[in-house]
Amino acid sequence: MNRLPLLSATALFLSGIAQAATANPSFDCAAAVKPAEKAICADPKLAALDADIAALYKNALGKAGPAADGLKVEQRRWLQGRDTPPGQPPFSKERLADWLAARRAALSVLATQKAPLPICERVAATLRVLRAPGSQVQGGPWPDQLLKAGLTSRPTPEQSFTEDLEIQLIQKTKDMRGGDTIPTGSAKPIGKDYAFAQINITGGIWASCSNFVVFRRTPRGAFQALPQPKGTDDDFCHDGRHEAGFDMITLAGEAISRPALVMWNDDSLSIRQAQGVQWGDVCDIDITYDHDYSVADFGCDADAVTCEALKRRALDWSRIFGGPEPDTQGPGPGYRFPGLEMPAIDLDDDTMMDNPVLNAFPALKGWASVQVEGGPHHLWRETKEPLVIGINGLATSHDQPLDDFLISAWHQKDGKWKPVAGFITSPHAIGAPTVKATVTPAEAEKP
Repeated sequence: MNRLPLLSATALFLSGIAQAATANPSFDCAAAVKPAEKAICADPKLAALDADIAALYKNALGKAGPAADGLKVEQRRWLQGRDTPPGQPPFSKERLADWLAARRAALSVLATQKAPLPICERVAATLRVLRAPGSQVQGGPWPDQLLKAGLTSRPTPEQSFTEDLEIQLIQKTKDMRGGDTIPTGSAKPIGKDYAFAQINITGGIWASCSNFVVFRRTPRGAFQALPQPKGTDDDFCHDGRHEAGFDMITLAGEAISRPALVMWNDDSLSIRQAQGVQWGDVCDIDITYDHDYSVADFGCDADAVTCEALKRRALDWSRIFGGPEPDTQGPGPGYRFPGLEMPAIDLDDDTMMDNPVLNAFPALKGWASVQVEGGPHHLWRETKEPLVIGINGLATSHDQPLDDFLISAWHQKDGKWKPVAGFITSPHAIGAPTVKATVTPAEAEKP
């Protein structure tokens, strides 16, 4: 299997943008009618992008072999999306620039390959380029990026549903998935042979990840439910740190009558194509970044030297606490947290356990409540007086953990623990993502 050399595809993508100067578009501007075409003709950078896309497409088509027809379908659907993006106004210059840059990224991947990539590998390779440092493509949910790049499209319904049929499919979905006593939701046709129905489930902000059913029309005109795809379980849908979602799409170059289900959260993407009344192979794509931490907010009542030292240390401790499977204890005092040791003092104090740091410093107000349970406390002696340090993850009102941390410092005064400082640290991605694609053969799944 051909693997994408990340640097070559990214370099091709970025160098083409850097060279955007006086290139002519790929079409006759005198005959331009559509708003997108007129905007391309009026802007040298957009014109250069359009010309580059045309050259990359011609190159890819020349070596596509049997996949040439699918690539033509893909390009035609991308052009349709460029001119009339689904769910958006017909045209804006900013959106058009993003759409062109994303398509160029997708075609730059093909330029580095001797033969067409399988779709799962191609999606992964394109996401690497789209998220590379220096990319001019805007962020957003993974499916939106793939849509702009032309690797997916929205299935076009060939007919509308009657009100009775929509109610019937919503009721079937309710019977299979549970939910409200009186089911509410929606059902829509997907292409010629499929339907997608979902119900509204009260309670639980992540419940919508599994409240849908995909149906296939039988030769007699009835709709038969496909099995619930593996992967739409609680582990995927109820991770409070991520935004989970799902949608029906058509993969690049595929017939509209064979839609695919895409499921995603912040760091993964799963694609399952419908094959009759079953699901095909699983395309799983994991997207991970290296992270670093920065101080998002802080309040400190100590002397300037102590506050500055604590600020530096807060970042070090956050990097350790936010790493993979942090060992908060270690084999000895201060092992995981440099400069700290386990406190040889009594911390059984109501004030300490309430941890009112967020209320003690006005700059920290508005952050989520502190998830105190399990948060390590250590003694820090690098200051004028020993300070107790608390390292806690933050939590939402639903006790869903976030990636932000509260580093708090305390001293004992009048027999009580009083807050000295509080630092909020937040992670941010650095560099290009690591993107891994895995294809798992389909197993027999009963409807």
